[in-house]
Amino acid sequence: MFAAGFVLYKQLTVKPRKPPVVDRVTVPVQPLKMKIVAIIIDDVGHSKPAARPFIEMDHPVALSFLPGRPFSRDLAAEARERGKTILLHLPMEPVGYPGVDTGPGAILLSHTREEIREVLESDISSVPGIVGINNHMGSRATTDPRVMETVLDIIGEKRLFFIDSRTTPETIALELARELAIPSASRDVFLDNELIPSAIDARTSELLEIAEKKGWAIGIGHANKETADALERMARKAERRNIQWISLESLVAYVNTGN
Repeated sequence: MFAAGFVLYKQLTVKPRKPPVVDRVTVPVQPLKMKIVAIIIDDVGHSKPAARPFIEMDHPVALSFLPGRPFSRDLAAEARERGKTILLHLPMEPVGYPGVDTGPGAILLSHTREEIREVLESDISSVPGIVGINNHMGSRATTDPRVMETVLDIIGEKRLFFIDSRTTPETIALELARELAIPSASRDVFLDNELIPSAIDARTSELLEIAEKKGWAIGIGHANKETADALERMARKAERRNIQWISLESLVAYVNTGN
């Protein structure tokens, strides 16, 4: 599934020509043949012990690395060797900036297009082997058309996909990515806003329920022991409910075919 999804993802990164204008028609879409979920672990790069359970996990978890962190480069290389999906967790300006610290490598509204390119290309080069990007913070930047168009243009040039972490209901990131024919999807559930096992279990159950209704779902968690343990429990729940946990790039490829 991983290889097939990756090949399909490569095909999807070619921007199609605009179709001719025609009268609106109803096109039947084949129903999903399976229910699927994918998981992203954010904020990786601060600590090797925190990342280790996810790198060694048998399940196809995606790891999203912050730029400019002490262990991001080494951990990303190790995770890639273990067959894990590698993302750049791109810092973007939040509401409340500069009172809210984004950390290094952030995309800001004050940046020109040239500065956005310089920062983003530096961030991408700092994390080896990425296949996609999702936003870190960004409750202000993901609502700004100029900033998001510039970021997504570069993502398209690099033949990457984009996941909208949905840190604000006002985000335009996913809508704009689809207009630009960038393979993309968005987060459905934050799994561990509360680091309590029962609370994380409730969120993973919510994720599986969304997958059953919608056909697919994406959850985002963080590099904590409680989250790692909860994901092992989720894997068993998913198997009982006939929901497949697949790689993130396979899910992105699947949903961008119109499913």
